[in-house]
Amino acid sequence: MLKSCYKRFFSYFNKNKKSFITYSYSSFLVGILELSGVALTYPFVLKLLSENNHGSFINSPVIIGLAIVLLFIAKNIFMIFYTYFQAKITKAIEAEVNLSFVRYFLAAPYQNTMHISFAEKSNILNCLIPNSINNFILRLLNLSVNFFIFCLISLFLVIKFPLATIITIVCAVVLIYSQNLFFKPRMKRNAEQITKSSLIYTRKTNEALLNIKGVKISNNEKFFFDNYKSAILNFYKTSVETLFFNTIPPYITEPFIIILLFILLAVISCQTYTEPEKLIASFAVIVSAIFRLAPTISRIQVNLNGINSALPIVVNLLNAYEKYNIAGIGDIRQKDFIQFNQSIELKNLYYAYKADKWALKDITLKINKGEFVGIAGLSGAGKTTLADIITGLLKPAKGEFLVDGKEINAPLKIGYIPQEFNLIDGTIKQNVMFGSPEEDDEKVMKALKDAHLYDYIIENYKEGINANPFIDSAGFSQGQKQRLVIARALYSNPDILIMDEATSSLDLKTEDEICSVLKSLKGQKTIIAIAHRLSTIKSADKIVFMKNAAIEDIAAFDELLDKNEDFKELVKLASVKPF
Repeated sequence: MLKSCYKRFFSYFNKNKKSFITYSYSSFLVGILELSGVALTYPFVLKLLSENNHGSFINSPVIIGLAIVLLFIAKNIFMIFYTYFQAKITKAIEAEVNLSFVRYFLAAPYQNTMHISFAEKSNILNCLIPNSINNFILRLLNLSVNFFIFCLISLFLVIKFPLATIITIVCAVVLIYSQNLFFKPRMKRNAEQITKSSLIYTRKTNEALLNIKGVKISNNEKFFFDNYKSAILNFYKTSVETLFFNTIPPYITEPFIIILLFILLAVISCQTYTEPEKLIASFAVIVSAIFRLAPTISRIQVNLNGINSALPIVVNLLNAYEKYNIAGIGDIRQKDFIQFNQSIELKNLYYAYKADKWALKDITLKINKGEFVGIAGLSGAGKTTLADIITGLLKPAKGEFLVDGKEINAPLKIGYIPQEFNLIDGTIKQNVMFGSPEEDDEKVMKALKDAHLYDYIIENYKEGINANPFIDSAGFSQGQKQRLVIARALYSNPDILIMDEATSSLDLKTEDEICSVLKSLKGQKTIIAIAHRLSTIKSADKIVFMKNAAIEDIAAFDELLDKNEDFKELVKLASVKPF
């Protein structure tokens, strides 16, 4: 499974694969430096104890001791840079993976991503990716360096003390294998639980905090707090078990190393008891080697535990990569818009979210440039789906979508005003521009004037459009925020303005203010307004009345009221008086 995950991971995210492999090979140099320090201990002690230690200056104990000190200093300096490059490589890989998914969420067709919940997206970005990098990629790098240290020191000991080293290696392998046998299924089970509990924790966080206003008004704070508490405690419980298992190896390794040290010293004593200098030098090498091997064996086991705990998470991440076809999304580019001169027309258009149920069926509709078109109907009639087809977010299953009599192959230039919106953390100007690459203060001010908001800003904020009144959600009323979103939609000078039930949550006074904005834009822009509150679209040139995923009737408000009983009933329910 480890090999499979490694191959799949770097077949998908291969931008930094060469750096990863180069870094892994540099682990060999760390092992050489560690080995040199251990190996030089033997001649150093031997020379120090020798009666005839008056040889050449280069071969003196002072030079050998100095070489050992310099080697350890060089090793530690190298490790400082090694650790930096380790962090740099792992974070580069994490950035690559993260950007691949965010690019998909932003650039993939809307119909491919609309069913992915915010909690699932957040779980991928905040749980699966960091855990995959920190407990798989980083652990693999740490495992490689400790593996090389273990192998090189063991190889030296095999050459110098074959019998003692064979005992050491066998015992170490048995220790690591038995620990791995114990930890692997438990770490795997914990990883699966962490993945599930993290997703639940993210969902409960969103439910509690994104609905905070409704939660408080409904007096249900305790219910949401208890749900959140249960989710986070379950998540922490699983995390604690994983952390606990990762702290165990050093405490198992330590007594094993002490016992092993006595065994090795006994074996070497039996072999070199007639040569005191060699015996002491051998003792020094063994102690030095054990001093290096003990933490190395612990780190190998800790990293194996981490890798085992990460494998199910990595598999989930890779499965998500395949499921969403992340590789199929290229670089994000600014789109070229189609010029809209005369009309847009839908002919016999169908759309389905599920194969066995049409969300739109046999839609035929023509909207002329400059018209104000209202879309009405009960919930589930297909109003928003129709708007999403016009925006280009959804592609029809069949039928024609014509712009000026021709099939379109690029999006229309549309300003979109949703019912639910978010202001970005920035100035009024930045909120109006909304990421547009073209910065134009004159266009910002014109958009604010068209949205009937500019005078309020100039009167109340000395910084004007460069003010930031949104800190701590203060400064603008809901209606003013709605007008700001209208200004945002108008900034790019769109051909079509689409309002998706943008007034349904507003009070009557604020709704009337928004309606006055629409009236002032009538004739200047093609306006398509989806409305539950029919008063918003009373002044529309025509109203498209929808029922059961189809268009039932099209007419002006009064005409539709006279001839369509379903619309008349809807008006009655909405308590809207005719002109």
